[in-house]
Amino acid sequence: MPPNEATEKAPFVMNLLDQKDVFLDNIRPFVGMGHYATVAGVNKEMKDLYEKFCNSVGDPPKVLLSANEKRPATSKDTFLSVAFCNVSCAEYWHNDDNTCKAPKNMFVCRHIAKVGSLAVLQWARKKGYLWDEQTCSCATEAGSFEVLKWAHANGCPWDRRTCCAAAKHGHFDILKWGHENGCKWDIQTCSCAAAAGHFEILKWARANGCRWDQRTCTAAARHGHFNVLKWARNNGCPWSAGTCSGAAQGGHFGILKWARENGCPWEEHTCSNAAENRDLEMLKWARNNGCPWTAATCQFAARCGHLEMLQWARDNGCPWNIYTCHEAARQGCLNVLKWARNYGYPWTAETSCFAALGGNLELLQWARRNGLPWDSPACKLAAKYGHFELLKWAR
Repeated sequence: MPPNEATEKAPFVMNLLDQKDVFLDNIRPFVGMGHYATVAGVNKEMKDLYEKFCNSVGDPPKVLLSANEKRPATSKDTFLSVAFCNVSCAEYWHNDDNTCKAPKNMFVCRHIAKVGSLAVLQWARKKGYLWDEQTCSCATEAGSFEVLKWAHANGCPWDRRTCCAAAKHGHFDILKWGHENGCKWDIQTCSCAAAAGHFEILKWARANGCRWDQRTCTAAARHGHFNVLKWARNNGCPWSAGTCSGAAQGGHFGILKWARENGCPWEEHTCSNAAENRDLEMLKWARNNGCPWTAATCQFAARCGHLEMLQWARDNGCPWNIYTCHEAARQGCLNVLKWARNYGYPWTAETSCFAALGGNLELLQWARRNGLPWDSPACKLAAKYGHFELLKWAR
């Protein structure tokens, strides 16, 4: 086979199409059992080679090999989904003598179920691949009804996760069938339906005896499903402070106000979640209406670089701790860090570690000029996360 464009650009890489055994024997041991797709993350050339390599034995779903410069597709999940996307690919990774080149464990059947290929799952079971309860829940998550039916009919176990997946992803027909055929459900079926806003599924589950608890209200509030929350409360669903903190986390001010007007309790997480969500108006309202807060409010304000919020919180008596400087350093929020230091807040050598994690050279230079302690753990973190400009400066 003539060299492809990717090979021409990277002559040091053997042509994986022609050197299958070399790939298996010499590359696989260094990337970990089942992590073949790791080679795709080396660079674009290796990604192109890997994609063509997989295409030579089948037609893998392109989305699983999509290029992402910052986070390339390198995980075992990617490999399994590609390698077992059809019988042709699966046969390639499994020798006739039953010596498997891929890990012969439950992960294979789980990923086949996610892909939704009944033919490949049937092939895998004949070859002795194991399955477990998550095979059914993975099939349900993908909406692969035929795969689920066949798996259950052939002895694959299932558990509450199948009903949760059906409720979460809106597969009403699967949920009904699963329940009618003895699949167990629990409180999370209702909370999953509420989180996704699947109102009809929630109502049906309740009408058929599915239990719920305060997590249903919390999920509805966090994801902004006001109608679901109101219905749940009108039908006796309990709630807790999690409903208010969930509404704050999701930025749903109207839901938060309604919950408080109707007697829902709250606690300090409402304020810290409002801060994390950069919602100063919500934070002010919560405080003006008696919501407690802790140092986490300042920490989250610093984390998101919201100096105005941090200043307001401190001016109004919010406590803070060392993590305010830590978070500002990690997120590269130099203006926040400067203000905190001018306000008299201390820092330690641990702050330099957070700065090293963030990799903001300008911030670190300023901090060092102003007395921030610096030690070897910070250098190690900078090296670990690839902040080489920072390391050059530190030397």
